[in-house]
Amino acid sequence: MKNVIKFLLFIAYSTSIFFLSNNEIILFFILFNLFIMIITKANPKKIITKSLIVLPFIIFTFIVNCILDDFTNAIWIGIKLFIVCNITIIYAETTNIVRYSRNNKNIMCAFKNF
Repeated sequence: MKNVIKFLLFIAYSTSIFFLSNNEIILFFILFNLFIMIITKANPKKIITKSLIVLPFIIFTFIVNCILDDFTNAIWIGIKLFIVCNITIIYAETTNIVRYSRNNKNIMCAFKNF
């Protein structure tokens, strides 16, 4: 049940980033991501490395938005995408549903029979 609530809060947080205006609220989201990273004791080096892996896709989206829309709106969309990718990486690092299912010997034995 804890993981379901955590997932629903993650979805609400990620969605709310795109619905709010482009101003000082973005700074709140950045600080909140740092706060969550500190509270969950996630490895900052790993999160930064994974965030840099996603960066080319964010830059591609920024370029497409520059072509289709205003430059300042493209910057705001790029920042919001980076924040959402960052919180997604933090969520993935701190959620251990997959780890439990991967390490469960009963499930592994069941897969060997197929």
